[in-house]
Amino acid sequence: MFFARPRTSTRLEVWPTFVDALSTVLMVIVFVLMTFVVAQVFMVETINDRDSELAKLHNQLKLAEFNLNNAKIQHKNATTKVTSLEEMIKSLNLQLAKLTQDISFEKNKHEDQRTLNERLKTDLEKLEERLRQLQSILQQAQTDTIAKDEEVKKMQLSLQALEKEQEKHKDSIRVGQFRSQFFEQLKNILDTRSDVRVVDDRFVFQSEVLFAVGSAELGNEGKKQLDELIKALKEIGKKIPPEINWILRVDGHTDKRPIKSPQFPSNWELSAARAIAVVQYMIQKGIDGNHLVAAGFGEFQPLSVEGEGIDRNRRIEFKLDQR
Repeated sequence: MFFARPRTSTRLEVWPTFVDALSTVLMVIVFVLMTFVVAQVFMVETINDRDSELAKLHNQLKLAEFNLNNAKIQHKNATTKVTSLEEMIKSLNLQLAKLTQDISFEKNKHEDQRTLNERLKTDLEKLEERLRQLQSILQQAQTDTIAKDEEVKKMQLSLQALEKEQEKHKDSIRVGQFRSQFFEQLKNILDTRSDVRVVDDRFVFQSEVLFAVGSAELGNEGKKQLDELIKALKEIGKKIPPEINWILRVDGHTDKRPIKSPQFPSNWELSAARAIAVVQYMIQKGIDGNHLVAAGFGEFQPLSVEGEGIDRNRRIEFKLDQR
């Protein structure tokens, strides 16, 4: 019994110690595990950092390889250029050697040529002096020739002007002859009318024969009178040679009494419109427009200045003339 009591007490005292030891072991294990986990985390981060650095190094390696290839290509091009330049330098050296040889040869010839040049220079100076003398003589001859040419040209122009004037005078005489025939026929046709007359070298119709007062429209009676004139003009026109450039001038005239209408603001417009109306009617009847001309004089070419004769100023004049 003595030994039994202590044995029981000993068992109870060992258990806390065992529990403490087990707790310590567990704590150690937990610490080791924690240490391992932390080490593992640091190791993973280290591995990731090394992978990033490895990737960077890999990219740098690719870039270095690319630069190396470019450098090789540039080196190859540079080598080609150097080879080409070396060949060019060889060619230039050959040319330089040839030029040096030619210069040496020319230097040897120069002395002989110099003496020859001196003689040629003396001869050339003599020839230049002779040439200046000949040029002076030639210039004087040219001056005389130009003066004579000018005189000849002036004489030719004067002769041409005289010939043209003579030809024009001849044509004028011939036109005058045909004008006389034309007026003679018109006189025979219209001799009984007092409102149609001859004034100098013109045949004159009073405006009332052809137009109403203030109008530029031909009346029926006026057209009949013009038909007789046109008939005579056609007959005479057939007789006139084609080389004579003749015209029938139709002049419109008014008196000094003013006119102002929407159609005719002044006597200028009225006289010109009447002359144009006559020319247009003659063209319609077969007269070539190349032989007709219309002009309006308004009241500024009167036949009578004052008195009852002022009515004579309203007229249409026809003149066969040379262009």
